[in-house]
Amino acid sequence: MKELGKRVLVALWGIPLLLGMSYLGSFYFLLLILVINGMVLWEFFTIYRNIQVHAYRTLAVVLASLLILVSYFFSMEAIFAAYLLITALFLFRHLRISQPLSSTNTLFTLGGISYVTLFLISLLHLRLYFATWLNLSPDRFPGGRLLVILWISIWVCDTFAYFGGSLLGKHKLAPRTSPNKTIEGAISGLIGALIVFVPLGNWLLPEVSSTYFWLAGLIVGVIGQIGDLVESRFKRDAGVKDTSTILPGHGGFFDRFDSLMFVSPFMYLLFHYLHI
Repeated sequence: MKELGKRVLVALWGIPLLLGMSYLGSFYFLLLILVINGMVLWEFFTIYRNIQVHAYRTLAVVLASLLILVSYFFSMEAIFAAYLLITALFLFRHLRISQPLSSTNTLFTLGGISYVTLFLISLLHLRLYFATWLNLSPDRFPGGRLLVILWISIWVCDTFAYFGGSLLGKHKLAPRTSPNKTIEGAISGLIGALIVFVPLGNWLLPEVSSTYFWLAGLIVGVIGQIGDLVESRFKRDAGVKDTSTILPGHGGFFDRFDSLMFVSPFMYLLFHYLHI
């Protein structure tokens, strides 16, 4: 009950903050992405110090933040150029470092930026350009409405998966990665994602084809849960239960935003390239 109380208290201020900044977009959402990126990267790099992998945390967070700023103010070509320069910088730095496993540390640093930062950049661009891609009027904050639906769908998916697994779970989903997760829980999560995304999408974005919302619900219900398993694999390899204790009752930023990060590039591809 004590842990439940902590979770509720964090949710009471965290949920309105996330939904509000996502809905308003602009610099509000940019700030949110910068904070999530910085915290997730720091936690991701820190947990691996348990097994003597020492990524270059501070420099990585600074350069990854600059990459996000480039993605906000400039074109995709500029993002590509900036990412190449960051990669080259770490490889040049790697030449003068003589500490053990310096190659591993360098590659792990670059992998973290690719996994966390590039995925979050796709979410930032989804919020920025959703209205443009689908030829919608920006007056009603269509990108913000989509992000609100996405957040709620992920939360409901997690809730359905937890209770579905607790009540019905008999068959293990990925016992070597996350022993408590079950196939029944995963199916419950998928149902939860769909029953949120489809009706909310049709209600808040009636001008958008319902097919998008069915596909988006599938992405949350399937890819989102895979993203959670990916994070569990990282934690298991690093030998930790939670990535940090910064969010009481919830673990760390990486624990809370793993599914969101993982669905982001797929949502980007869905709405940017699929024309229905």
